Amino acid sequence: MSYRVLIDIACLDVLPKSGKRRDEVLGFCSDLAEVLYEASNFQITEPETQRTVEVSEIAGYVVTWWLDVPVKRVIVIDIHRYRQ
Repeated sequence: MSYRVLIDIACLDVLPKSGKRRDEVLGFCSDLAEVLYEASNFQITEPETQRTVEVSEIAGYVVTWWLDVPVKRVIVIDIHRYRQ
């Protein structure tokens, strides 16, 4: 059984309605199931849950996600614009 990618629909509101950047971010999310251990730039620990989440930078956006290993899911929990 391969991993499924689930995206919180509210995360998509921050993306442009169309265009290259939207396509890159959605393509990255779609590919997460295939590149789980190569996709993360770094990890953080959520203070509320103490869960380790992965953080990836793509096309000017930061995508936060975690693995639900027992049910083989990748869950995208946040997408926001990258700010330096």
